[in-house]
Amino acid sequence: MIVTDRRAAFQVGEWMVRPELNSLTKEGAERHIEPKVMKVLLTLAAHQGRVVSKEDLISEVWPDTFVGDDVLTRCISILRRITEDDPHTPHYIQTIPKVGYRLVAEVVEFPEEEAAPVSPPLVPPALKEESDGEPSTPKPASVDPVPLLTEPPPVSRWKGSWTIPAILVALVVVAGVIWSYQSRREQRARAASAFRMVQFTSYAGEQTQPAFSPDGTRVAFVWISEDRRSRRIYIKKVGSEEVKPLTEDRGEQFSPAWSPDGKRVAYLSIAKDGLGLYTAEVGGTEAPRRVLIPQEPSHWEQGALSWSPDGRSLIYPDHAGTSPSSSIFLLDLATLHARPITTPPAGWEGDLTPAYSPDGRWIAFTRATETAVRDIYFMSVADGKVQQLTRDRMNIDSLAWSPDSLSIIFSSNRGGKYGLWTVNLRDRKVNRLPVGTEDAYQPATGPKAGQLAYTQGSAIWSIVRVRESDLKYEAVLDSTQQDSAPSLSPDGRFFAFQSHRSGNQEIWIASEKGDGLRQLTFMGGPLTGSPSWSHQGDRILFDSRPDGHSHIFCVPASGGQPKQLTFGSVNDITPRWSHDDRTIYFRSNRGDRWQLWKVSADGGEPQPITTGDGIVPQESPDGQWLYYTHGDGDGLWRVSPNGGVETKVLDQPPSQYWGYWQVTSHGIYYLDGSQPAPAIRVFDPATKKTTLFAELKQMPPLYAGIAVEGEGKTVLLLMTDQRDAGRHITIVEAQP
Repeated sequence: MIVTDRRAAFQVGEWMVRPELNSLTKEGAERHIEPKVMKVLLTLAAHQGRVVSKEDLISEVWPDTFVGDDVLTRCISILRRITEDDPHTPHYIQTIPKVGYRLVAEVVEFPEEEAAPVSPPLVPPALKEESDGEPSTPKPASVDPVPLLTEPPPVSRWKGSWTIPAILVALVVVAGVIWSYQSRREQRARAASAFRMVQFTSYAGEQTQPAFSPDGTRVAFVWISEDRRSRRIYIKKVGSEEVKPLTEDRGEQFSPAWSPDGKRVAYLSIAKDGLGLYTAEVGGTEAPRRVLIPQEPSHWEQGALSWSPDGRSLIYPDHAGTSPSSSIFLLDLATLHARPITTPPAGWEGDLTPAYSPDGRWIAFTRATETAVRDIYFMSVADGKVQQLTRDRMNIDSLAWSPDSLSIIFSSNRGGKYGLWTVNLRDRKVNRLPVGTEDAYQPATGPKAGQLAYTQGSAIWSIVRVRESDLKYEAVLDSTQQDSAPSLSPDGRFFAFQSHRSGNQEIWIASEKGDGLRQLTFMGGPLTGSPSWSHQGDRILFDSRPDGHSHIFCVPASGGQPKQLTFGSVNDITPRWSHDDRTIYFRSNRGDRWQLWKVSADGGEPQPITTGDGIVPQESPDGQWLYYTHGDGDGLWRVSPNGGVETKVLDQPPSQYWGYWQVTSHGIYYLDGSQPAPAIRVFDPATKKTTLFAELKQMPPLYAGIAVEGEGKTVLLLMTDQRDAGRHITIVEAQP
């Protein structure tokens, strides 16, 4: 029997394991892991020193679900990375080739009276209630330790006939458990026999956005380099290791789509000469042809291009005029004339991720009230009639048609972590696929029965501390739960951040050392983020989407009920305080285009500030200027808080890195991605001079942000590590 349902802390090697908190701690450094990774560790710990087969591990951690070995391998890789374990000379987890894994580190169970207490939530001292004496520390909950060894306890003699029914009941329960366990194994075995899973790519960096050729023999995909400074399309033959670039074009390339005859691939690109929709001959010598200049990138990294089955047109998302909402456009390849074919409701994010059905009768797409709130719609090519297919109000990453054009496969967080689902056009029923159950994105289908590809994997997200003129990083928070967007308290002792560690993205608070974590918001599903700590230290702003649209909220830093500050069928995001905490600035499309707006901290009617786009607005310490970046575009801008002339101040940060800068009394800290080595630099608005703060080892993830500490000598910054858990492509084929 495997004992994994435990809550008490125990020791594995040099690491303290707290299952209840999903954390590992060593010498004051705490690392948080996702629940499935913890379950893998608990299963191995329950059999310390003994080999646990891959089949038993998967059956225990993912019951009633078919997952491939790659999911288990990722969990093992995460544990090895955290414990700094070398798989060739293991001190923690040993791989037994073709069999499974063995925990070789010593497991020590704490006596009940010595069990390590769980750290109480940290609250900034200024926010604690006043008392006559010293504040008391809550006592840890009493939890009986669960023994790791599975030896049965001694059985006492029967003391009366009354024990016989109890024993019979126990035997029935045990038999039921054994039957259930065997049944799950048999179900998984039957599911496994129906599919053949192949790790299609496992190269350095990340491989995303797979697309099958019309005959199903080749896959085009996007390969992102380890330093994240290169994003190019490559083609690989199924069953071969030969990989070739589609073109020599050095721009950032997205969304490969094969022509119906298999001779060309269309793609979107961001290059030095601007945006472009290109077609390139596969294996040819001709230069790629730019057939269109789109107005604005619209989630190109999630699948934004589809070729009509007759080869006459391409569809893609773009913006009409100054509209903040994206529509699906159709490009006639004979005339190169483009026109919108969908019209989303006013105030919505718009229509994204379009895909023609294989029979050419339908176009499926996602319609977003806000970036993270999407449902699937489909449109008749014949008459343009649009129908809604799902009604989840969750996020849908991308979609693909089944070969028979009767259903749609999509990636969504509707079940917690992103997985693959299918919805039928006729009865609208949604079912989870038995493959791609965790961290699965960007499905692509091939012409062969059961042929499916998808991107799988998640990076290690770290909020790190970077010191001036120092290339070394100090990891403050380290997890797979997408911790990001740090915002410091005024005294620098705490920081707020957004995280998926509760299952949904919420706002959390940690100490400057990364410990004492506590959850601040409990929105329970809607994407919640963009924290901003007030200058007085008593309140935190954030945005959330409880009704499908994004609104601005304020919550006490000590915890409590959030107060909603903005309303309406529009989207308000990235709020920031004025220097005196009396005004709140934010980005909104309430004026039928993206602009900066402001509202009194006490509530009231919002007022527009800019005429053009703006995001992450930050007021100067003297209140004279409001600085901001653009949602899609390089550079830093400023305007009077009362509106007026909008002036560009810097050419950096780069496009889509709009959160990587901060206005301080020491200058404006910003990410510079214009040079071969990315760096944090400091701009002095008075002298117009720029100085180097620190060079970075790689480009950080998109969007997120930085937080400048104290006297400006250290910066909190988001970094990811894809070495063990980066995204790669898996292919699934039906067994004959």
